Amino acid sequence: MLGMPTDHSVRVWARTSDPGNFEVHYGTLQRHLNQTSEPGTTSIDHDNTGTITLDGLQPDTRFHYQVWVNGRPHGLPGTFRTLPSKEQSQNAQYNPDGLFNFRFQIGSCANQNPLHGPGHRSTTYEHLNADWADKVHFHIMNGDWLYEELRTFPTEAWRLIQGVTNLPNIVQVAPTIVGVWENYKLYLDRGVELAKWHRNVPSMFTFDDHELVNDIWGSAEAGKRHRRTVFRDIGTQAWFDYLGWANPMAHDHPVHFGTGSMQQGSDVLTDMNADFTAMPIGEMSNLHVHWGTAEAGVNDMAFDTDEGEANSYVYDIVEVIDKNRLRLHMPAKANSETIAYSIGRRSYGSFRVANCEFYILDTRGERDMHDVKQRDKPGVSMLGSSQREWLVESMQASDADFFFVISSVPFMIPHSGAGGFEADNENKEEAWTGFLDERESLINAWDKLNKKVFVMTGDLHNSFAIKITDDVWEFCCGPHNSVNHVPELDESNRPATGKWKFGPREMDIRWSSYVLADLPREERMYPHFCVVQINNVFNMPPKLGGKRLVAFPHPQVIFQYFDGRTGELAYAESITTDHEELTGK
Repeated sequence: MLGMPTDHSVRVWARTSDPGNFEVHYGTLQRHLNQTSEPGTTSIDHDNTGTITLDGLQPDTRFHYQVWVNGRPHGLPGTFRTLPSKEQSQNAQYNPDGLFNFRFQIGSCANQNPLHGPGHRSTTYEHLNADWADKVHFHIMNGDWLYEELRTFPTEAWRLIQGVTNLPNIVQVAPTIVGVWENYKLYLDRGVELAKWHRNVPSMFTFDDHELVNDIWGSAEAGKRHRRTVFRDIGTQAWFDYLGWANPMAHDHPVHFGTGSMQQGSDVLTDMNADFTAMPIGEMSNLHVHWGTAEAGVNDMAFDTDEGEANSYVYDIVEVIDKNRLRLHMPAKANSETIAYSIGRRSYGSFRVANCEFYILDTRGERDMHDVKQRDKPGVSMLGSSQREWLVESMQASDADFFFVISSVPFMIPHSGAGGFEADNENKEEAWTGFLDERESLINAWDKLNKKVFVMTGDLHNSFAIKITDDVWEFCCGPHNSVNHVPELDESNRPATGKWKFGPREMDIRWSSYVLADLPREERMYPHFCVVQINNVFNMPPKLGGKRLVAFPHPQVIFQYFDGRTGELAYAESITTDHEELTGK
């Protein structure tokens, strides 16, 4: 797979059957791969996955590549195109900033289970590969790339398949991670068009609930006890091994996994094998004690019982006492001589392309527990204070013309149903409509930027384009391959188009995919995908066939939605910068 493209580099991910080295052969001619990367390494504690960064590449150039292992080519070959560069695009008179045009594709929700969508074959990815793989510069998969299968895969079976004698530490501490790893391999093995797309188009990813476990809420809610909540770090680590490696990260500190002890009535966790004084605790997330059952990561409400480890809760870290001891915000409920725990990572970051700033958010790892009875409860956060402050301050400091805020969950439309399947109806809410206080503060801050802000969302199995203010828009993109939700049942009965108000703010739904409630589940198969085109310049060379890029006075972003069954254009919206933004008047 490919990730993190720039004008001079790209990341290549590979998985080998045994831990060891691999290299990438690459070049500009398909049959003449005349350059070889430095060796990359795969390791058993990451399920034999690893990455290589190809650097020093020419901008705006098509490359071909092939992974080699043990001196021979392995797997299928691929191709990619580097981004254009500022230096090659600029000219002093007409394009002094070196702007260029580019495209990216964005979508979400690619369930391969036939009970939840079109199944293993994906017409969306067939159309993407046929029509767009050589036209887009990169792809953003905005959550729910993975759905829960094989989550109870036996650790011993995994060990025998890998041919190892001793289990790596991560599997000893968090044995249920092997089921998530196997889940990723399953999706890549049978999702032929999906794998082909990622082999040829560099991608970046968010994780949503299904990468972790469906309806995971309250990961930052100190004192919360629920088996889904404390699966966060296990799912996040597997996501990073298979997808998250492709992303820019504001913090590179990995999840810490360990085993320790807790004594009833004491607020101290002890781990004699840790060195907490060497960890950047202030730049990490909170601490979870794991549930400890084989079904901890299974999407089945039958396992939502209280039968996990007695001390399995969400804990705030109050103090690092010494290298082996942490003080937590509350005392242990029971004596536990051996508990598995983890300290989470912060999984958000940003990147810049031309005059566009992209912010990839984590809407699950730092999330407080919402209250559907008080959706505007002050202080309740989807992002956590660190991520929210980073986002707002970074946007305020940026000179970009356009901001793309990548949120895996909807911004304006509630997600209060589950498509007719089981749901915790008392608490069901995935969207920002359970965090209205924080959402409104963000909209108000963005409006003050006097720039165009596009909140790109997923999770709901429908697409829509919403004008929120003159400067703030939401574009929900998907599903790629999942059964559609029913707006009447799952989205608080919002209309297909028109003005609508939910909470304190009216919105203008310009377009949406929409499924009527009288359709049975097996007929709700209407996938969509979105291609976003940024038009900054036009080519006006002195002679035909040449190149001289001229900057538009008002650059524009075009959002194009396509039917995933037919590949046909369904809707487009074009948004330009305001005149005042360019003149300063």
